Amino acid sequence: MSPSLVLIAIIGCFIWLFLYRFRDNLLRAYGVFFLILIIYATNKAYYGISPEMSESTFSPLSLVRWGALIFFAWYSWRVRFPANYRADVVLSVIVFLLLSDMLLSSLYAENFSYSFFRAISFVLLAYAVMKGMVVYIFGSANCIRFFQLKYYTAWIMLVPAMAMLLSGFGYGITIIMNQYAGFFGNQNMFGTFSALMTPYVLFHWRVIAQRKWEKWADIILLLVVLACLWFSNSRNGMSSCVVAVTVYFFVVNLQNRIKIVLASACLLLVLSVSQTLKSDLVSFVRKGTDKSAQVTDFVSQMSEEERFKMWSGVWPLFWKQKLTGYGFASSHLLVFPFTRDEEAGRALHNSYLEIFGDLGLPGLVLLLLLFYQVAAKSLVLIQQRGEFLERSINAVFISVFVAGSANALFESWMFSVGNLTSLLYWVPVAGIVARWAWSPANVNATSYSGESNMTPRFNNSFPQQVQN
Repeated sequence: MSPSLVLIAIIGCFIWLFLYRFRDNLLRAYGVFFLILIIYATNKAYYGISPEMSESTFSPLSLVRWGALIFFAWYSWRVRFPANYRADVVLSVIVFLLLSDMLLSSLYAENFSYSFFRAISFVLLAYAVMKGMVVYIFGSANCIRFFQLKYYTAWIMLVPAMAMLLSGFGYGITIIMNQYAGFFGNQNMFGTFSALMTPYVLFHWRVIAQRKWEKWADIILLLVVLACLWFSNSRNGMSSCVVAVTVYFFVVNLQNRIKIVLASACLLLVLSVSQTLKSDLVSFVRKGTDKSAQVTDFVSQMSEEERFKMWSGVWPLFWKQKLTGYGFASSHLLVFPFTRDEEAGRALHNSYLEIFGDLGLPGLVLLLLLFYQVAAKSLVLIQQRGEFLERSINAVFISVFVAGSANALFESWMFSVGNLTSLLYWVPVAGIVARWAWSPANVNATSYSGESNMTPRFNNSFPQQVQN
């Protein structure tokens, strides 16, 4: 059988969801763009999509992606902010300045057209997220619909691939250097995707699932996520998953937060004291890429890391242009002389260092100010003693924000509109802003602008459970 049938089946599953499960126009517009990025994240060549069809700016699949992004932004433009929406002027100004810096920096970039189109695409995504998704997930019911889409995505993208791996059949899956990548074309992307899906599965398990078989199904799905992370040997994905789970339960469990912190501290203590566990962990971190005897701990491991070599090599160049940077989406071109791995050299593998290289100190400061504003709103949400449902919704958004921010220290996806992880990250960031602006006493949670014609599919026992 042709492997392309796998991609056709994935697309078919999402089309069925958009036709019969999700009828909100804005969520469908988001879903179409989300599906295009999933196609980009798969092993395209294996499924019959040649580089000529997808890689260049004006390739057929790239044009489809542009069309989906414009469609998403257009539907976002149509929605209206609720009358009681609490806008944050300071955050809006910071975002405006950061986006303006991206556009202006393309004027002095080495490749103007490439930098300008990258900046325009991110501006469109930022607008769609800031306007459309913030309004859509302003109410709790729409948050649940959004979570359901991600929950179904986890079943579609993770479970069939794991079944193929464990059965030994191997149809349609990708193995790269003995690292499992599922239907994806990169094992690190696959690991990050699995980690960022975890909070949505946890939410469904603890809030939505009512019957025993539903809860057991969610437990199986969580085990599949862990298996995906284990077989992919993705260090960043595994650590992001641990962070996401820890933050999720920290936000939800008001009475057990101290216990969660203590348990995490005890785990770190055990890992640092136990020689056996420490040896196993160092072996996992090394991933077998270096067998030198001098690598015995994390400090010596850093000196052997290809990424560390790239960062230390480009830092003097970036500091030389610290006031302006080299132009948006341009700094990664300086990496190649400092790596022997051509594939790794295509990205800087650090979103924060990359934005510093692109925009200089002004861009980095604006990004940090943006994170400060979002983090402050997250703390406000954590301190609220609301209903279990509201705390659980907040927990999903905050856990993805924290885990994604940590993940970006070792990957360069944060400002790449064509990267699936970027979309998975920025929408929950917008979710934090929306939940901060939400007023439970004044908001009708079943609609965002009068367009929604789908009511949440809950069991009759759902209201009793979420009030716990």
